Amino acid sequence: MHSLRQKLLLFILPLCLTPLIGISIFSYYQAKKRITEDRIVLYLEQIAVNIADTIRLTLLEKTEETISMSLYSEFRDYLLKRTTKPPQVLLDQLVAIHEVYDVLALFDIDGNLLLTNSINRNRIEESLDAEKLKMIRGQKLVRYTPDSSWLQQVRSGHFGYVDWYASELIRNLYGYYEQDIAYQYGISFATPIMDERGVVVGGILALMSWQYIQEILDKVEEDFEQRSLSSGYAFLFGSDRNTIIGHKYRRNRNYHRFDVDDVAVARDNYGLLLDEDLQLNDLREALLEGATHFRYQYPAGTAKISGLAPINHEFFEWMCGVGINDEDIFAPVQDLLKKLIWVASLSAIAVVVLTFSVARQITIPLKKLTLGARVIAGGDLTQRVEVSSQDEIGELAKTFNEMAQSLEERSRALVELNKKLEEKVRERTRELEGTNQQVREAYQELKQTQVQLIQSEKMASLGQLVAGIGHEIKNPLNFIYGNTDFLRAYIQNLKQLIKLYESEAKLKPEGVRKLGSLKKEMNYSFMLEDLNTLIRNFEEGAKRIHSVITDLKTFSRMDSDQFQSVNIHEPIDLALNLLHNEYRDRIDIHKEYGDVPRVECHPGKISQVFMNLLANACQAIGTAGDIWIRTFSEDGMAVVEIEDSGVGIEQEHLGKIFEPFFTTKSVGKGTGLGLSISYSIIQQHQGEIRVESQREKGTKFSVRLPLSPA
Repeated sequence: MHSLRQKLLLFILPLCLTPLIGISIFSYYQAKKRITEDRIVLYLEQIAVNIADTIRLTLLEKTEETISMSLYSEFRDYLLKRTTKPPQVLLDQLVAIHEVYDVLALFDIDGNLLLTNSINRNRIEESLDAEKLKMIRGQKLVRYTPDSSWLQQVRSGHFGYVDWYASELIRNLYGYYEQDIAYQYGISFATPIMDERGVVVGGILALMSWQYIQEILDKVEEDFEQRSLSSGYAFLFGSDRNTIIGHKYRRNRNYHRFDVDDVAVARDNYGLLLDEDLQLNDLREALLEGATHFRYQYPAGTAKISGLAPINHEFFEWMCGVGINDEDIFAPVQDLLKKLIWVASLSAIAVVVLTFSVARQITIPLKKLTLGARVIAGGDLTQRVEVSSQDEIGELAKTFNEMAQSLEERSRALVELNKKLEEKVRERTRELEGTNQQVREAYQELKQTQVQLIQSEKMASLGQLVAGIGHEIKNPLNFIYGNTDFLRAYIQNLKQLIKLYESEAKLKPEGVRKLGSLKKEMNYSFMLEDLNTLIRNFEEGAKRIHSVITDLKTFSRMDSDQFQSVNIHEPIDLALNLLHNEYRDRIDIHKEYGDVPRVECHPGKISQVFMNLLANACQAIGTAGDIWIRTFSEDGMAVVEIEDSGVGIEQEHLGKIFEPFFTTKSVGKGTGLGLSISYSIIQQHQGEIRVESQREKGTKFSVRLPLSPA
């Protein structure tokens, strides 16, 4: 065994195949163990329960729909002959809306059919045969139902129903002879219609197509088909636990989606009895005993297991079942066994081929390397390798030792040269890094200086302008303030004088009439009452002007370098006062102030931050919207959130909005410095400012300030 190829094959083949065969055997038995009857039973029982619940909820829904129909005043008025116009349009609309009722019939207290829908449930643009509708009107509805117990229930003021039956009324109006036989069956809901005194005057009979229930069962069959379980399907038994009222095999059904034979296509299980027609007495006994699953053979010779569940409804005591053949249950295990055998066989072949290929690709390069190493041998290296075998690897080791002797000296020279070269590269790199760092620092300092200069010039100009305006406005404002009290006192004196004059002065009758006419002409009483209102308006306007001027002077005055203890709500309210015209009559301001401790800060600069954020929020809202201002404290920080319902910011712009001169506003509406200055002010306060935004949904800025910055 001196060949490397033989050694690889000897070790790799058992090493690969042994785990593969072991895993295959383990997988087969584990799969067979997991697919047990208990698991299948639980699975089928759960599906049966789900279907039963679905059908029960459907029946409850249709019961409530029928009851709601009886509340329409058009039906009551027609039965009481308060109107001669039949509610035909309403019946047709209800059939079109609910889509499951073949017939909606309005009948009187004696059960005579007065009116039905005139449109075809399946094609609402088409009408039913007018002659057939005319023939059935006036007839007794009990002619088209198995019994008359439902009518007795309605007459007594209770809800009535008709269990599963083949309806002659459906056959007369719709036919359905060439369609799925499920269309010829149905169930009926009957509810009384009462007058205002609670006396029954008639009722509504809603005949629901059985196809609606059958489609629920067919959905289970489709789900099994998608899981390659073609023998699985759902079925339904009547209240007698004997009659099949829902099944896969039925006359005129379209089987194009399923793989079934001709015998199955010709089979019709609708209406068959378990004991007499199918000889499945054991299955019927299990149904009567309330079993949740049962194993039986159907068709003969085909083992099947079914999960069973009752439909717990007040009127319809049906039983639902879901069955599947044994061969489908264990088909995945058999398929898995075949696949494992194929995989093991192919893996063995692949290992042999791969081993020979790898060995060939290893040995040939090794032999070439040995010949090349002997050619370049000519030096002496101190490092040696131990020769431990006589195969190709051993030959490579011997050649390596010989080559090492000639490479030692050259290696030393190359190492020394590399050290010098690396040192020069590192030195040059350090120089370049130092230069780049200086350039970056200079550029950053230039940007910061530019922003601060613009901010200082802006605030200085604004301060001068506001101071001048405030001085000029306060002089006439003082006139208003100073004279308002005198005006109130003078008017009060005049009122007293006029009152005294009216009570004490004696005028001739002609003078009294002229005085009364003049008072009426000038609306004298209203004028006296309105004088106080006018004076209050003068005072309110003067106070408003005084507040705005004070806020402008406070906002424009830059603080000193000394921090002050500030209630964080004061600069917010100051900014809102100055922006009053921006949001008045179009934006609702929602203040959600929390209990926030006082904050050490520059009040003027912080006011400028909130001024910028609130101005941007107002401009982001078009005609109308909302702004929410929330404050709270968290982890030693005061938090202020300003959220608007405006247009929002594009995601690609969120990373740039704090850069100087960047703006998304149109030309002439923004300089791009507001958010940059605000960001710089918050950094000076050792805080942080964050932004969240979605297009067309709004933007939220969060400002976090330390309560006591270092």
